Amino acid sequence: MSALQYRRLNSDEADQAYVLAHMANPSLTLESWRAVVDSAPAVGGVIAAVANDCVRAILAYSISTTSSGERQFMVDTLAAFDLLRPEKLIEPLVAAACDLARKGCSSIGLSSRIDAPGYDAVMRQISDAAVLHRVI
Repeated sequence: MSALQYRRLNSDEADQAYVLAHMANPSLTLESWRAVVDSAPAVGGVIAAVANDCVRAILAYSISTTSSGERQFMVDTLAAFDLLRPEKLIEPLVAAACDLARKGCSSIGLSSRIDAPGYDAVMRQISDAAVLHRVI
């Protein structure tokens, strides 16, 4: 087995990776997935873990501009498949996304559909990131 490559997903791989994307978002259509993959890098795209021409994990992202004019990198979808340890694919994928975000964005965040499988985890992360102050 060849080493994993973490890189931008290209159009030719969109259909293969759709299964992973659909697991993360069952309402996602193939056409809308292809549009995400084909997004201009300045507005979004997909970073993938690929081995032997097989997409093993995906991280779809979008970049938007906040009301104050700052660019914001949002992780929209994160999914992986491995027979034993899919979580091992995620850490380098997230690190690649952070590297990409540092190249022109002032913040990074995680978006979640209300009906997404990971919604509860996202809500916990939002609470964990709160800045709390107490007098007593």
